Amino acid sequence: MRRATFIFWLVLAGAGFGPVLRAEAASGTAAVVGSASATMTPEAAIARLFEQPLNAALFSADFLAAIPMAEIERLVAEMRAAGGDFTGVRGTAPDLTIDLERSTVPARIVLDAEGRVAGLWLGAPAAKGGLDALAAEIAALPGRTSLLVTKGGAVEMAHEADTPLAVGSAFKLAVLAALDTAVTEGRLAWADVVAIDPAQRSLPSGILQDWPDASPVTIATLANLMISVSDNTATDLLIHRLGREAVEAQSPRNTPFLTTREAFVLKADETLSDQWASGDAKARQALLKLIEGNRLPAVEALDAVRPAVEWFMSATELCGLLERTADLPPFRIDPGPARGGPWTAVAYKGGSEPGVLNFSSRVVDADGAAHCVVVSWNDDKPLDEGRLLTLYRGLLAALAERG
Repeated sequence: MRRATFIFWLVLAGAGFGPVLRAEAASGTAAVVGSASATMTPEAAIARLFEQPLNAALFSADFLAAIPMAEIERLVAEMRAAGGDFTGVRGTAPDLTIDLERSTVPARIVLDAEGRVAGLWLGAPAAKGGLDALAAEIAALPGRTSLLVTKGGAVEMAHEADTPLAVGSAFKLAVLAALDTAVTEGRLAWADVVAIDPAQRSLPSGILQDWPDASPVTIATLANLMISVSDNTATDLLIHRLGREAVEAQSPRNTPFLTTREAFVLKADETLSDQWASGDAKARQALLKLIEGNRLPAVEALDAVRPAVEWFMSATELCGLLERTADLPPFRIDPGPARGGPWTAVAYKGGSEPGVLNFSSRVVDADGAAHCVVVSWNDDKPLDEGRLLTLYRGLLAALAERG
C-alpha cells in the first residue's frame, strides 16, 4: 500500500534544475589531480563517473554543496556492483544511456560553462538479456513469483500466471474497474464530489490523509491520486462511495474486499492478522465489523511481513484489469518503470509492501500492438525491490528492442 520508488538516483543541482536533494556540504577540500574543462563533453563526463578514484574536480561547487563526494562514490559503487563495469554511453545529450556489463541506466546530465557536472539524473537500471533469460532469473528468485507477458492478448511468456499472489496496491486496478463500470452505467460521474470523511482516512502513501475533514474532492481527482501516487485515502473514499460489493464483483476471490485502512489495522496486530488468515468469508466480515472503530496504527507498527492480510490476484487477472481500464485518464500521469521507453501509451500500477512486490504495465508500441507485462513476488522475508525492478525494466527493454 506504499508507493514503490522507481528512481534509482536523483541528483539535481544548479544548471536550471534547482537542488532537490538536501545534503550537508562536504567538509574540507579534497586534493584532486586534473580538472574539468569547457571542452568536456557530457559523454566524457559520464565515462569519468566510473574512473577510480572518482575525481571531485568533475563536479561543480554547487553540486558538491548538495551532495558530498562520499555519497556520490557510494552510489557509483552500488551501480557497478549491481550492473558491472562501465562499457560505454550512447544517445544525445542531455538524455543518455549508460551501458554497464549487465544493465543499462538512463541518464540526464548538464555541464556548467567550465565543463563541470552541474546537474545529473540517473534512472532505474534495466537488466540486459533476452526475455527467456530475464524470465528465468525472475522465476529463480526466493519465495514465489509469477510472470505474464502478452502481445495483442496472446500469451508470449508465462510463469505461474494463473496463481494468485499478494499484489499490494495493484489491487487498486479492481477499484478503478468498478469505478469505470459505475460511470458507464450512470450511477456515478467523474465530476461528482466526495467530502473527505475521517472514517475513511488512511495512512500514506498519498496526500489526502493530510487534508482537512470535509474537503471536497471530485471522483476524477480521487481516481487520479489512487493510480498515480497510490493514495490510500483516495482509494478508501472510492471503495466507500462505490460500495464494497461493487469492487468484489471485479475480484470475487477478495471477499470481503479490504480497504487500506482495514488492512493497516489488521497487519499491525499479530492476533488480528492471524484471525484474518484463518477465517472464512463470514468470519472475516465479523472481524471487519469488530475493528470498525479502531484507530490507525503507527507506521512503525507495519514493518512486519504479514502477507496473509492482502489482496490476492493472478497475473492473468491483472492483465485483464489493465486491458479494461488502460484508456482511462489516471494512467496518463505516471508511466512507472516504462518511463523513457518508446511506447505510445502506458498504463501502469504496482504494489509494494514488506514481503510483497508487483509491477503491472500495459504498453503500446509504435505499430499499435499492446503488450501486458505483469510480475509479482512474495516471500516471508523483506524483498530486494531494486533487483526485481531492474529485471522488470529489462523485460520492457527487451520487448521494445524486439518490437
